[in-house]
Amino acid sequence: MLILVILLWLMGAILLIRNPKNEKIRWASYIGFFGGFGGVGVLLGKGTERPEWALVLDGIFTSIGHYWTPYAILIFGLIYSDTISNPKHKNLYKWLLLIPPIIMYFIFPTYPEFRVNFDVLSIWIVPYVLISNFLLVYSAWKETRLTIKRQKALTALLIVPMTTFAVTTNIILEAFGFVGIWKYNTLVITIQFFVFLYFAIRYGILGVQIRVEKERRDTTMKAVVSGTALLNHTIKNEIAKIDFLVSQLRDYIPENEKVAENIDLTLNSTQHVLELSTRIQSKLNIMDLKESSFWLNSIVERTLDLLKPYITSDITIIKQYEANVELTGDVIHIQEAFMNIIKNAIEAMGKRGSIIIKVYQSRNKVYIDFKDNGEGIEQDQVPLILDPFYSTKRKVGNYGLGLTYCYNVIQKHDGDISIKSQVNQGTTITLMFPSKRIRSINKHYNSQLMGEKVHVSN
Repeated sequence: MLILVILLWLMGAILLIRNPKNEKIRWASYIGFFGGFGGVGVLLGKGTERPEWALVLDGIFTSIGHYWTPYAILIFGLIYSDTISNPKHKNLYKWLLLIPPIIMYFIFPTYPEFRVNFDVLSIWIVPYVLISNFLLVYSAWKETRLTIKRQKALTALLIVPMTTFAVTTNIILEAFGFVGIWKYNTLVITIQFFVFLYFAIRYGILGVQIRVEKERRDTTMKAVVSGTALLNHTIKNEIAKIDFLVSQLRDYIPENEKVAENIDLTLNSTQHVLELSTRIQSKLNIMDLKESSFWLNSIVERTLDLLKPYITSDITIIKQYEANVELTGDVIHIQEAFMNIIKNAIEAMGKRGSIIIKVYQSRNKVYIDFKDNGEGIEQDQVPLILDPFYSTKRKVGNYGLGLTYCYNVIQKHDGDISIKSQVNQGTTITLMFPSKRIRSINKHYNSQLMGEKVHVSN
């Protein structure tokens, strides 16, 4: 039982620490915390012969486990499935659904020993859990956006089996006289905990991801930025010296066509190295955001206008605007990030294919997908392509910094970037902007055609 308590509280703590401001995540963590309190009540033992403090704590903790866990499960289901969007209605449901747990304190004693009638508990607890499970499964089933659908499906896969088993062993079987089956909860919770860790690390779950790759990349980024600054300082000083000295040599060396040609080649090389150093520094340098408000779809349109020379007649841009969102941020950096992503997509398709740009809003966040049907990327390379200097391209002049720059831009805006890709099927890059960047949302926005090359899908 101690293991069960530790795992439930650890699961709740991971969720709460990773995203404490998100209401859905908070209620998911409450399920773990409340369930853990029930386990503490078991650890305190039974009988009225125990010390006074044990009797008091047992009544408090066990009642929390029995009454407040199903309440948290249902509230989480209602909020996570977006069944109730109106804040006033949401608060009303929270208060109304409190009635059964509160009534239980008047019907059943918690001191000197916690006692309940499981037939009575099952009348409201079983519907609470089943309704929540239904909402989680249904919201995942009806979701059409693949990124969100996967998140909801994984959440249902984690929550539904755990709550179903708990209500069966703790309430239903107890009501039918099968006592003590709840002891097997420890095994089930242990399995679910490791499932939670796997999904959190591999995909992200409940809107939270234990980002091993992200943390590794951030560490790499800091080291690269620091090293690049030192390298650039050294390179620029030394190359400037070489450039100066070679320029002077030209005045002292007798006229000779071959020598003059070599001097010009040397000077061209020094200028190329200086330019390379400057470009690397500009991509990795710390950004100072010049923030203003802007409409996201307008930035997409402006980016496509700037990319018209690259969008040939063999390339189709499909715009899917489910909403037009007004954000706050640095317009120039965001537009440049969009340009990098779209140009990468065009190159990946061999300048022939289609790119879908989709803007949508979910769970108080805004997402924009860039999906191409190009050559795709090997799965083992996907976690690496945001790293500095890593590139799948094999051409001169490519430094592997385009997506690193995009990563920096989105991180500076408190957002996130995710990449999905399959060889010969294409790549989808999803950018996320958090709720605090959203000023307003117009869900009745109508996309406009951009020339003959663009098809709009609503």
